[in-house]
Amino acid sequence: MRLTVAAAAALTLVAMAATTAPAGVVISQDVAVTNQAGEKKSQQTVMVQGNKQKVITPERVFITDLDAGKLYVLAVAKKTYAQLEIPPKGTPGTALASDGLFLQYEKGSGTGKQGKYDCQDYAGAQTVGRLKLEATECVASAAPGAQEFVAFRKALAEQLKKSPLASKGETPDGIPMSSTLTTSFMPFPIPDGVAPDMAAKMKAADAGKKPNIKKIKVTKIEVKDLPAATFVVPADFSQQGAPPMLRLPVPSAGASPAAAPH
Repeated sequence: MRLTVAAAAALTLVAMAATTAPAGVVISQDVAVTNQAGEKKSQQTVMVQGNKQKVITPERVFITDLDAGKLYVLAVAKKTYAQLEIPPKGTPGTALASDGLFLQYEKGSGTGKQGKYDCQDYAGAQTVGRLKLEATECVASAAPGAQEFVAFRKALAEQLKKSPLASKGETPDGIPMSSTLTTSFMPFPIPDGVAPDMAAKMKAADAGKKPNIKKIKVTKIEVKDLPAATFVVPADFSQQGAPPMLRLPVPSAGASPAAAPH
């Protein structure tokens, strides 16, 4: 049976749409967090497709849906979730910012190689409350899925433009193959009139607060179409009235950062 011109044209359009539809990218990462309590290692997975992202960590799952303007924080063990607006406000926004999500990055002069990919150095810094964040990334623009990953970061930056989390820096052009985030504590100035012995104790306490150092290294990148259900909260999860507290990388003098109850 011969196809009509109209039918052939329709099939061509369908084929073109299939080839131009955004593919997803799945990034597997090793994570090492070092603080005064020692070093803790784990793995996490980042999935991006179109305007949606899913980050799977040992503690929680984060689903970002830019089309809906929502961020979902899932406590998988308890099958509960919280729904936040984008940009998030208050404590949740501060917690996300303190994890290095909205740093002001600038392109550096150095380059490197991670695995088989050449990468470009970027550096970022930001102050969140009494925390000073400093980060470096080695970003590979030729890595598979880099265009999809960068497009999502730019779309997120666009939604944050009119918020306190707006970035005044660059969007790194590629997938960070390795990164280091150092979070340091900025002490309050000692007020005038404080007794010398008390001032000495305050300085000693501040000096004992060691920084958190979080290092991430990509172990695998896959490009594939991800089902729509990947970025949907499971039906058997119940919504919490208040969001679960996020891990704040606060430098500590005696213990590792505590995760508040889910």
